[in-house]
Amino acid sequence: MTPRTRKRLNVWVVHALLGIWVIICLLPPVMLVAASLNRTALFRTPLDLLTFRDFSLENFQVAFTRGDFWFFFTNSVIISSAAVVITLVVCVPLAYGLTKISGRTRQAVSFGVLAMRFIPYVVLALPLFLIFVNLGLSGSRFGLLLAHLSIHIPFATWMLVGFFDTVPHELEEAGIVDGCSPWNLFWDVSLPVVRSGVIALAILVFIISWNEYLFALFLAGNDAQPLTVGITRFLGGTEAGAEYGIIAAYAVLVIAPVILFALFANRYIVSGMTAGAVKG
Repeated sequence: MTPRTRKRLNVWVVHALLGIWVIICLLPPVMLVAASLNRTALFRTPLDLLTFRDFSLENFQVAFTRGDFWFFFTNSVIISSAAVVITLVVCVPLAYGLTKISGRTRQAVSFGVLAMRFIPYVVLALPLFLIFVNLGLSGSRFGLLLAHLSIHIPFATWMLVGFFDTVPHELEEAGIVDGCSPWNLFWDVSLPVVRSGVIALAILVFIISWNEYLFALFLAGNDAQPLTVGITRFLGGTEAGAEYGIIAAYAVLVIAPVILFALFANRYIVSGMTAGAVKG
C-alpha cells in the first residue's frame, strides 16, 4: 500500500468514525422530537418515529393546557434570571477582591469558596430543606433561589478569579498613574477587559439554573415549581402509565428556549471561555 493510499484510507476512517459519532449524538434529540409528534410514541418502532407516522401536534396542546406550561415557564424564567443577576452582583466584586489579596489569605478564602463545589448537591438538599422550614422559606421561589445561589456563587467566583487574573498589571498601573480611584480601576479598567467572560458566565449560570432538577424537586412548593418538575406530572403512577408522547413534547418545550438562547449567545460563550485560557 502506497503512502498516498494509506493517507486516503486514514482520512476515510476518520470521516467514518466522525460520522458515527455525529449520528450517536444526534439520534437521542431527533428521537425525542419524533416521539413528541406521535400520538402513540411508546408503541412505535424507531423507524416509525423517524418517518413521522401518525403525525400529530396533540401532545404539545396537552403539554400547554393540562401541563400548565406557562405557569412553570414563568417560575423558571424568574428564578433563573434572578440567579444570574444576584450571582453577578455578588461574585464579580468578590472575585476582583480576591485577585488583590496575596499569600495565604487568598489561598484560604479561595479554598473556602471553592470547597462548596466539592459537596454533592444531594447532600445539601436535606439541610437546606430543614433550614427553609424553620425560616418559613420552604416551597417559595426565594428559598429555591437561595439554593441555586449556593451552587452558583462558588462556581462563578472561581471562574471570575481566573478571568481577572488575565488583566495585565500594566493597565492598572497606568490607571493609577492617571489618578483612578480603586472603584475606577475596577469599573473602568479591569471589568471591560473581562466583559466577555462575565457574559459567558451569566449565560452558563442561567442554563444551569434552568436545567436544575434536584433542588427544585426537594425545595420547591406548588407555587414555585419550575419546568423541570412540571414534566413529572405526566410520569403517571402505579395505576396510570407514563404518557411518553406528552413527556417528549414537554421535554422539547423545556429544552427549546435553552438551545435557542445558547445558539444566540454562542459567540459570547466561546470568547468568554477562551478569555481566561491565556494570561496576558
